[in-house]
Formats: sequence, C-alpha cells, structure tokens
Amino acid sequence: MAPTYNLETTIQKAIDDGIVPGVVLYARNKDGTLNYSHAAGYASLCPSNPRPMTTHTILALASMTKLLTSISILQLLDSPSYRDSFPLGLDTPVTDPSYPKTYLPDLASLPILSPTTTDPFATRSRTKHITARHLLTHSSGCGYTFLHPSLIAWNEWKLKQQGKTPHLPIATAFAQTVPEQFSCPLLFEPGEGWAYGCGIDWVGWMLEKVSGMSLDDWLQENLVKKLGLEKGKVTFYPERVWPTEGEEGKRERVAEMGKREEGNGVGTAGGGGYARKTKHVDSPQLMKPADRGAFGGQGGFADLGAFCEVVHSLLVDDERLLKKETAQLLFEGQLKEEKAKQAINEGMKTPEWVVGYVEVPAEAKGLVYDWSAGGLHVVEPGKADQSGRWRRKGYLGWGGVFNLNWAGVCGVFGAQTLDPCDPLIEPLIKDFEKEIYEKHGVK
Repeated sequence: MAPTYNLETTIQKAIDDGIVPGVVLYARNKDGTLNYSHAAGYASLCPSNPRPMTTHTILALASMTKLLTSISILQLLDSPSYRDSFPLGLDTPVTDPSYPKTYLPDLASLPILSPTTTDPFATRSRTKHITARHLLTHSSGCGYTFLHPSLIAWNEWKLKQQGKTPHLPIATAFAQTVPEQFSCPLLFEPGEGWAYGCGIDWVGWMLEKVSGMSLDDWLQENLVKKLGLEKGKVTFYPERVWPTEGEEGKRERVAEMGKREEGNGVGTAGGGGYARKTKHVDSPQLMKPADRGAFGGQGGFADLGAFCEVVHSLLVDDERLLKKETAQLLFEGQLKEEKAKQAINEGMKTPEWVVGYVEVPAEAKGLVYDWSAGGLHVVEPGKADQSGRWRRKGYLGWGGVFNLNWAGVCGVFGAQTLDPCDPLIEPLIKDFEKEIYEKHGVK
C-alpha cells in the first residue's frame, strides 16, 4: 500500500516555486505493507545540462553519513577479530596511550577552550579521557567551527593569524585528513556537556587505525556487500566507482547543489512568476572528494534507496549488519553522564540548527531526548493525547546539512541545497515523516 501523497503535490509546488530544485523520497515499514519511492524536480540546474532527479540519483549525505560510520564501529565491537581492541566496549578510551589500539594522539593533544577576561581564546588541559561512547554521542567536547559561537570566533582568529579565510560556512571537509580538519579545542570536559560536532569523524579515523582498512573499504565489505547493494550505491568516493566513464558520465549519476535566491525572476526550477529562483552552484571541492580521506561524519554519498535499505535492515533487525544485542545500542539512549543528558535537552529547545523537524522539549510535557549510538533518540515522547503528536518512545532519526533527513520507521527525504536547515524545506520533511508514522507506523 503506497502513501496517498497529497505531499507529492506539495513537493512539486515547492519545486515550481523555486524553494528546492529536486527531492527524493523513500519509505518502508516493518510489516512490509509499505514500500514507497518518489522523485521530482532536478538533480542539476546547470544551465548547459539540467538533469532530472531520479530515485537512483546519488546524493551527498552530509551528516546522514554519521549513521553509516556508527554502524561500522559497532561492527568492530561485533567482530571477534577486533573485539579485544575494545576491552571496555564503547567506554574504551581513545585518548589513553595505555589502550594503544584505540589511542588517537592527535585527538588526545587537543586542549579545552577556556576563555578568560583577558584572552578569549585561552585553553586548558583536559583532565578526563575521551571514550568511543563520548565520540558517538557528541558528549566528547568536539564541536564544529561553523556551528558553536566560541569555536566560530576561535576559527576566525586562527585563520586570520594564518592569513586564510574559511571556504564555506557548511559542514564540508576540505582538508585531507580528520586531524587536519578538526584539530580545534574541545568545548568542555568529556561527558560534562553535549555539543553536536565532529566526534564521529574521529570515530571513522579510529576505525581505520584499528582495522587497518580505509573507512570506505570497510563500508564496501561490511555494509554494501552484506546488504547486496550495487557497487557505488553507498560510498565516500562516487567518482572512483565508475573509472571507465568520462567526467561527464560520472557527474550524470550524482546530484549537484542548488541554492535559492530571493528576488525578481523565475529560476530554472521555478515557474508561475514567483519572485524567487533556485540556481545551480558549482561545488567541485564537494563533488570531487577523491583526493581526501573518508570523513565519517559528513563525507558519504548514496542512492537513497540504498540508504533506506540500511535503515530498514536495522528496523526489522535482520542481523545482516549487526547482531541483535549490538543493534539495540542504536535504539537506546547512550549518554551516561547526567550533565550530558541535561545539555542535549537544553540544546533541543532551540533546534533551528537541526535539519528537519525537532519537537521542542518545552512544548511537550514529559518529552525527553537522548542520543543513541546512531542518532537523536526519544526516551519519553510526552503525553500521547496531545494533537499533532506522532513520534513514539524509541524514535530514532537525524538529518544532513543539505536538507536530507532519515527516520527509523523508516523514511528518507533527500534534497541537495546550500541553504542549511532551510525553514522552507523543513515543513516538507515534517509532513513526510508525519504521514509515514501516522498511516504506516507501528500502532
């Protein structure tokens, strides 16, 4: 049974109005009564070669990559070959040299930002060790230099000292390695707060050290092959997958970025005389990552049908990716320290930085969030009799800065725009998720 999507009409109108260039939707449920896909609009607005969006267009996942890396590190815990590398499980330190297999010296060297009245960029030494759990749950103190005000200021100060300027104010890696990109001060002692950031990029870096494989090779062997996916459907390097094709042939498979402009005129994706347009954005550094390391928090690409297969495998708990007891870590809160639990719920009271819909804790009495090993987790959904409520206890989901989102029913929403956390796209994501949950979720 397919959704009765008035939403498809709404999405097409958003495309015609120049709000978003193109959209891909996938949805499945646990009992197999829902298997839905839809694509509309454009994968590229390049004036010389506009291309339609299809259900198999490859999209840059941005932070939706984090789920793939989280699954990968849990697979290490599952594997007899690597289990001894994690004698304390997720609580194994990664900044303690007495645990040499997981020790990350570059991360261990990072101080904590500790401003004073005379020095806004003063730092102090860390007194607690960072663990794998801290990195997975954003409670390590690792932040983003484009998101947190103190790190934004620190990064601008540092770049000014070096005579450099930021590339783009988005979560896109342009350095060659994780340490080069993310060696910024911590925001707090590990476990004493919660701040969305680059912890899972460090997790991917750790996986490469422990396994001796690149993160992309691990993904191909332990996710793509195990799910029986076609080569190139999930990868960090789409341009490596089809080496015999020319540059244009490779780019034909991958969506390019659009960006909305307000003003007079109608854009390539526009129509009907609306005073906005969505234009093509040439972003070669984003679309050609072949010369960089794999960034586990943001660098993945996927056919969203393949990404939906990943989420569905977890939903039905078929053990193709993880053993049942390990997969459960994805559906349970993993923050251990009370300060971190308080901090995430405080952070979700101002969720404008989050892609997709976040119900604000203050708006729903009893609503409690946590972070699982894989995403935002609803510990308590609040009062069930409130109108407009559909998320239940155990909800799991997250998004990506280019206006993508996934939820564990499961549904995947994909767009490719350089309008991060777009308030005009958020209602589309919200309505898509709501329809799936209300009509096709577990009752």
